[in-house]
Amino acid sequence: MTDVRDAPTVGLPALAGVLIAAVGAAAVPARRAARLTVSEVLHNE
Repeated sequence: MTDVRDAPTVGLPALAGVLIAAVGAAAVPARRAARLTVSEVLHNE
């Protein structure tokens, strides 16, 4: 049986998936925070 996949072929898509997930997880809270006014933020403190 031969190995048809090498490390860069598997590693690069895996790294891309992790980066996409990290950006996606940060984008939603960042958009929500950007829409708040200063008075709304201070009111919640």
